[in-house]
Amino acid sequence: MNKNITKLLILLIVLLIISFAAFYITKKRSAEIAANKPRTQIFVLNETNVNKYQLNFETEPIIVEKINDIWKIISPLNASDYKVDQLEAFANVKNFNTLNIDMIITNLSEVESFGLENPINEFTVWEGNKEYKIFVGNKTADEERYYIKYNNEYFSVESIYIDALKKTVDMLRDKEIFNSSVSLDSVRAVEVTAGDYTNIIRKASRTNWIVEDLEGETDLEKAFNDFSTLSLIKASAFVYDVPQRIERLFRIPDAVVNLYMQDNTKITYQLAYDIDNKIYAKPESGIIYEVDYSIYDAAMRGKEYYKKRGDDLTTN
Repeated sequence: MNKNITKLLILLIVLLIISFAAFYITKKRSAEIAANKPRTQIFVLNETNVNKYQLNFETEPIIVEKINDIWKIISPLNASDYKVDQLEAFANVKNFNTLNIDMIITNLSEVESFGLENPINEFTVWEGNKEYKIFVGNKTADEERYYIKYNNEYFSVESIYIDALKKTVDMLRDKEIFNSSVSLDSVRAVEVTAGDYTNIIRKASRTNWIVEDLEGETDLEKAFNDFSTLSLIKASAFVYDVPQRIERLFRIPDAVVNLYMQDNTKITYQLAYDIDNKIYAKPESGIIYEVDYSIYDAAMRGKEYYKKRGDDLTTN
């Protein structure tokens, strides 16, 4: 009996040794494979630890920093008060983390042609206190890649990855024109006054929108589309140093839009068309924004537009 127990213990010990050896060998081989795996990115970031980046591709550096978990524009100073689109700001962190290598350049006989001696474009990202900086030089002969310098290494990287980093202040700014964002569920009615007529689109239920005075004759799809377009208005561009010509447009705006909210508050903005074929919106803040033409189009429709066609009336 004792002999059998001894044999069993020896067998268990041998199995443990074999298991440990197999684990160690597998781990070592995995490490070797990872070490020998071709390098695909210039560097790899832990995105959650990234707290700052700097973009040098215009006359003045653009610096974006995460302060108390909120991305803010630190430079240029005249942009520091702008509200930042948090998704757009973080998207650039991902752009830094996808700088895929096209080629590692080891033959430096033509390095002077890379345009990296005095590069005008450089991009820096910080992961905590650790800095990653790339210098961007000339494009390659096929115009599809840039020459890049990182530390003392040289690469070529496809243009799309570098161009994606070039976020302007306007790109980083929040496109919301109101003090707080508006969701479709928070709006119960949209009222548009344009010229001598007024249209009111009401949300009768979660799946039904009615144009006042049309009731059962309302084309649901058209009413819903314009209700959404007018409620979810966003800036398409920002207007700096607003010329008097544009200011004068809002003395008699083309349309006034009122959003009646579920909490019984009201949000108002005005629309104006300019001779430069641009549409401008002016909310209660007084700040003028450029908006998409679809906003103006939705605001200027006559009531007949929302009326069901004859064949729709007979089938419903």
